[in-house]
Amino acid sequence: MVSDMLRAQVGELAARVKGKVEESLGELELTVNYPQALEVLTSAKNFADVPCDFLHDLAGMDLEDHFEVVYQLSSLRGPQRLRIIARVDRNNPVIDSVTSLWKGADFLEREAFDMFGIQFRGHPNLKRIYMWDDFEGYPLRKDYVIESHEQRAIMRVRKEGE
Repeated sequence: MVSDMLRAQVGELAARVKGKVEESLGELELTVNYPQALEVLTSAKNFADVPCDFLHDLAGMDLEDHFEVVYQLSSLRGPQRLRIIARVDRNNPVIDSVTSLWKGADFLEREAFDMFGIQFRGHPNLKRIYMWDDFEGYPLRKDYVIESHEQRAIMRVRKEGE
């Protein structure tokens, strides 16, 4: 159940950044465009009386016409939970890093970069985390072309230092 205080703070924040608020599965969702994401997350972390100061997860999503970066937040001091969804342009997938707010976002942003190609501006070490450095493409994008069975049958030889 969403508290009235959290609902009011999220509503005010949504009005300020022209975001959209919905409730899904007992959690509030605030959808914003990528330029406002860092401002919104900073505000949510510092809400008076109902701070959403713990980042549980960060994930990328490919919705074919745009990407989304989904931030799952909760509080270390209360039961409130909040999902913030930042819409990112597919042709220029760049969004501000939140590692300045949560150090734990480091590997989560690297994962979204590695799987979707979403660039996190200001990230201290944005490089692949799962795929090898010369891997071409981003495997969780909907436009990623899977190689043929014949190509997969060719064994990739590991380079020295990998």
